[in-house]
Parts: sequence; structure tokens; C-alpha cells
Amino acid sequence: MRHSFQLLTLALLTIAATNGCAAHSGQTTKAPFAPPPAADSAQTVTLHTTDGWTIVGDLYVPKGPSLGAVILLHQRGGQASDWDALSKALQKAGYVALAIDQRGAGRSTQGPGPTGADAPWDTSGDIAAAIAFLKGKGPIGLAGASYGANNALIYAAAHPQQVKALVLLSPGANYHGLDALTPAKRCLTPTLILHDRGDAIADDGPQQINALLPGTSHLLKVLPGSEHGTALLDEDGTIGTILAFYKEHLASANGARGKR
Repeated sequence: MRHSFQLLTLALLTIAATNGCAAHSGQTTKAPFAPPPAADSAQTVTLHTTDGWTIVGDLYVPKGPSLGAVILLHQRGGQASDWDALSKALQKAGYVALAIDQRGAGRSTQGPGPTGADAPWDTSGDIAAAIAFLKGKGPIGLAGASYGANNALIYAAAHPQQVKALVLLSPGANYHGLDALTPAKRCLTPTLILHDRGDAIADDGPQQINALLPGTSHLLKVLPGSEHGTALLDEDGTIGTILAFYKEHLASANGARGKR
């Protein structure tokens, strides 16, 4: 009986030793890992402005090399996700898309000023931070809706070397002190303006802005609806029109950069 017990103990020790060797032989089971994000998923990024705001944005990166980058600015009371459909379309077309919650809106509430309905109207510092973040991603375009459109136009007019294509949805002549008419006179950036005929908020602001833009690289497209801002993205053909515009003008900027 004692001999049998010793044999059983020896057998168990042998099995344990064998298993232990296997565990250290490199033949272990790999731990599960998270699947890669979907092709059209966004990364959350955080930017810091020079005047103390923390800006949160949604970053869409294409699979291959970037053909350029587009910064998207929402309308008053909006948020970065209002641009999701266009951001995904840009990503699929080979562009980096960065939609930000402008200072005081959405997730961007850490800063030296008010938030919500009282958030600052001038967001030029946010645009500057976004452009710095996208350095090296190719020529940059801006897109803005309503007050975001006015901010985009004002910035592009002041920084023509930084912005190579401009898309404005429902810009106004003057939104709460954001005068668009004066900078329009000196804005040399190729510009596409989209406006619904029945938009009572923008009124005739888009027509006034288009009339003041110098040169021939600007186009006003008046649509038959009565929507405002990013709601225009839901109308037939709007996203396709925007993509075609960026492809033409960011490609031109890419070509000019390559010849330097």
C-alpha cells in the first residue's frame, strides 16, 4: 500500500513537471486583444490653445498616405459630431478630417472663458491649434457652418499660406460681431459657399460675401431648401460637391508644394 502511494505521488510530480516545462517552452496561449478600430471610426484628440483653452476633437485618419487635411467647425449650439458624415467621406477619399468642439462648446469646456450659450464667438485660437496639430499632413482646408463659417473665412483671409481651400455652409454677413464682409475682400483662398434659398438666418449674407471675394476661385451654390449650417449635409449632392471641391483645390496645393 505504501509502495503504491509512493508510485502515485511520483506520477503526479512527473505530470506537474511536464506541464511546467511546457508552460515555459513558449507554447503558451496568446491573451485576447481588442480588434482594430473600424475604418470609419474616430479618435478623440485633445488640443491646447495659446490662450488656455483645451479643445477636444474627433480625428479621422485614412488608411493610406494623406492627401491633405480638413478642419471642420460646427455652428452655434452644435458639436464636432455634426460633421460625422462628411468626416467619414473625407477619410474614405484619403484625407485627414479633424472636427473640433470649439471653445466653450461640447467637450471643450476647460478654459478661461464662459461655456454653453455664452461661449466665445471668436474661435481663431482653436483653428490655429488644429492647424499646428495637423502639421505634416499635407495642404489644409477649412470647413465651417454658420458662425463656424465666419470664423473659417476670417482665419483664411488672415493666413492665406495656411489654408488652401475653404468651404462655408450658411455664412452670415455678421454673426454676433464676427464680420465676414471685411475679410472677404482680401480672402484669396479658393472658396465654396453653400446656402439654402429659404435660410432666414443667413439671409443674403452668402451672396454679399461671394460678391466681395476677389478673383475667380470662388463659387456660390444656392440650394432649394430652407436648412441652415450642417443640416445642408443631408441634402442631395452636398457632400459630393464638397469632396469634389477639396479634391480639386487641395490637389492643386499638393502639386504646387511638390514643385518647390
